[in-house]
Amino acid sequence: MKYIFPSLFLSMCIYAPVAADEQIDNCEIVVQVQTKTEQGSDDSVEETVQSARFLPADAFIFSVFGAKPHLTEIDGQPIRAVLCTRTSLVPSEFDLKMIRTGIPFYLSFEFDRKDSPYLGINKTDKGYSYNYAGPNLSASDAYLLKLRMKALNNVKN
Repeated sequence: MKYIFPSLFLSMCIYAPVAADEQIDNCEIVVQVQTKTEQGSDDSVEETVQSARFLPADAFIFSVFGAKPHLTEIDGQPIRAVLCTRTSLVPSEFDLKMIRTGIPFYLSFEFDRKDSPYLGINKTDKGYSYNYAGPNLSASDAYLLKLRMKALNNVKN
């Protein structure tokens, strides 16, 4: 018994950083990019084309958990969303701080498959709300999602 508690504590210390690393590795940010094109010298029509870049979220995540204000743009272009691939579509405690930035946050098993379930959380004037598309969540996941949404909406920013 005297060795069980130190062993449990040690395993928790090792597991927490590994879990955080897995969550960082499986996230991307979506950055809006605007490019201007010109249509020849005769017409001199300028057109702005918007597209998106998908970048690793490491710098954004570290800024959220750092002491300074979090990143809101990359190379002068706004961050429009955070996408994380997970085995659970319920946001973790780790995710809550990222969600509180107000940048739309999405979880999916696989974003490249259009039939893959996803959960999106957005900040509105009335607080945080979510959209879920997919099969019904298990009772325990639905309950946990309800608790996480309550935690998001009860914290003053």
